[in-house]
Amino acid sequence: MKRFVVIMLLLASSLAVSFGLQDEFTDLIELKIVEKRFENDLIRVDLRIPLLRFSKDLEFSKSLNKEIQEKFMLLVNRVLEDAKSIEKDPMLSVSLPYSVRARTIVSHLADELLSCVIYVFHYTGGAHENLDVFSYTIDLAERKILRLKDLFSDSFDYEGRMKQYLIEQIKSRPEVFLPNALDELSRLNVDQLAFTVSKAGLTLYFLPYVVSPFSFGILDITIPWSRFRDGLKLSF
Repeated sequence: MKRFVVIMLLLASSLAVSFGLQDEFTDLIELKIVEKRFENDLIRVDLRIPLLRFSKDLEFSKSLNKEIQEKFMLLVNRVLEDAKSIEKDPMLSVSLPYSVRARTIVSHLADELLSCVIYVFHYTGGAHENLDVFSYTIDLAERKILRLKDLFSDSFDYEGRMKQYLIEQIKSRPEVFLPNALDELSRLNVDQLAFTVSKAGLTLYFLPYVVSPFSFGILDITIPWSRFRDGLKLSF
C-alpha cells in the first residue's frame, strides 16, 4: 500500500504534538483526538473523541465524524434529560451533576488502516458510573468500517478460534472471570463485541458482568494473530 503521513494532535490544555510533513508523501491522513468539555449544575461533560481528515475522500471523513459526534450528542442529551427530570426532587437531586466522559485510544494507524476504541463512562445516580465501549476499525483504502467477519476468509471459523482462546484464558486466570464465565461464553455472539486490531493481535472488549466482575471495568483480551494465521485477510 502507499505510504502516507500521519499528523496526530491531542487537543488538551493547549498541548499539540505533530509529526512533520515531507514532500515525498502524496497521501495525507490526519487524526485528531478532540476535547469537548463543559459543565453546569446538571451535567459535567468531558469527551475526547476522534476526528478524521482523509484527504483522498473528505466526504467519507465528514460522514464518519458526523456518525461519531451524533452518537455522543445523543448520549449527552439523554443524560441531560435524566438530570432535568430529577432537578427539583430534593432526594434524587443530591446526585447531580450527572456526567459523561469518553476517552479514545488508537491501536493502529498504518497502511491505510485505522483502529481505535472509545471508552465511555456516564453517571446518572447510584453507586458507580455506567460503562460502555465503542470501536472503529476502518479500511481507508476501501472507505469501509470493518466488521469482525471482514477480517477473515469467508469459510474460516473465526468465532471458534476466538472462543477456544477465551476458554483457555478463563481456565488459566479464574480470578479475573465470573464463576459462570464459560456458560456466558457459550452463548456469546462475538460479532457484537467491540474490537480493535494492532500488531500484537485482535483485541476484544467485554463490558462488566459479561464474563468478568465490575471491579475489572471493561475487560480487554488480545488474541495473537498466530491463532488466525490460516484465515486472516490482513497482514501486520
